[in-house]
Amino acid sequence: MALDKFMKENAAWLDQAAKQRVFDRIDERALALPEEQRQRRIADLKVRIDSLAQRKADAAASYDRVIGLEKAELDSLMAERPPQAPLRAMKPMAARKNAKKRK
Repeated sequence: MALDKFMKENAAWLDQAAKQRVFDRIDERALALPEEQRQRRIADLKVRIDSLAQRKADAAASYDRVIGLEKAELDSLMAERPPQAPLRAMKPMAARKNAKKRK
């Protein structure tokens, strides 16, 4: 019978515990905290996205500048005339020596 009595006491305690508020210390400020954290995270993500977009734009602009410089150099090289050979052809050294010996 001691077990029946123990079970009745525990059932009564369980009924009382179920009716009590579990989180008596939670107030409105504590309930608003998750929303506050959510809003803070949203703001942080927006700042990070803006920062990444700016870095992407800076990198693209840097590549554009380098490409522009390379194209300018290419254009200047293509506009230049290649050096022309002198009008009279120079004889090779061996041909000059042979010509001197014949004289």
